Amino acid sequence: MLKVHEFFSVAIQLAYNSAKIINSVRLSKDIGQKWKGVDDPVTIADIQAQTYIVQQLHRHWPKLTIIGEESISYTQPIDLPDTHLQLYDEDIFNKTHESHLIRTQYEIDDLCVWVDPLDGTLDFVKGDYENVTTLIGVSYKKQALMGIISQPFIKVQEPQNSHEFRPKIYFGHHPQQRVFYTYDCSSKIPQELKKPQFDPSNVRLCTQRNRLSNQELQKIKSLGCSLYQVGGSGKKSLTVLEGETDMFICLGVGMSKWDICAPEALFKTFGGDFVGLAGQHYEYNPKDKSFDNPYGNLSSIHSELLQKYLPKTYGML
Repeated sequence: MLKVHEFFSVAIQLAYNSAKIINSVRLSKDIGQKWKGVDDPVTIADIQAQTYIVQQLHRHWPKLTIIGEESISYTQPIDLPDTHLQLYDEDIFNKTHESHLIRTQYEIDDLCVWVDPLDGTLDFVKGDYENVTTLIGVSYKKQALMGIISQPFIKVQEPQNSHEFRPKIYFGHHPQQRVFYTYDCSSKIPQELKKPQFDPSNVRLCTQRNRLSNQELQKIKSLGCSLYQVGGSGKKSLTVLEGETDMFICLGVGMSKWDICAPEALFKTFGGDFVGLAGQHYEYNPKDKSFDNPYGNLSSIHSELLQKYLPKTYGML
């Protein structure tokens, strides 16, 4: 059995140490950039971080199924500490705000971990580091269950348009209906993120900045929302979780299951959903031949916004 508090104990350490890997590569002379396809780069940071995450998860749960974005592993030693299971106590994750007790352990055979070690690699290559995240999602019986989103960098004004290494890690288990965050992997008590509200008269919609045609952009603008464009599925999801925007839309089919499992789990934690443009629900099946998302995406932490806008996005893809 996998216990929720033990998994979060390990995953937060993995997210923080992966941020250290990404920052170390960022500061190096050579990021090892290669291209998997058009506007689809990979760097040594992607490969190192995924290798570390997979190795450490299998240290604790050898039979755990893990699907990662990168198809190759890093073959050199990674100079980071082994993770441990004792960062958090079980009672942090065993009840809702209403003190309803919830399930806190799951059968290993029914779980799958979906890893995007460096979401927003194109932004990383361009130097737009604020859009970079690490995504670790967990599905149970093909449905999103737990999510971890780590943002290693923030953009600062001075020096002008520079970035600071200041990791912030968001995580949650959606039956608990609570989202937590932490700035390190040593604090025993995480802080709780409050669900933001929205203004019905000014709905803010987040979409991609890269890989978006003018025709797709015009379709999105036709929804009549205030539009925000940023890179990376993780970063777009964080704008919704933090209340900077209210919905996240993607008209393309370029995202994959490792891009959306962690965000979906966190959106559901706040009572929202992560669906296709015609309301389709994604399944996270590790036995699928392809892990692409063929239906596009409309997502929000506010279910009433999805009910309002899904009829308008039907047929947009």
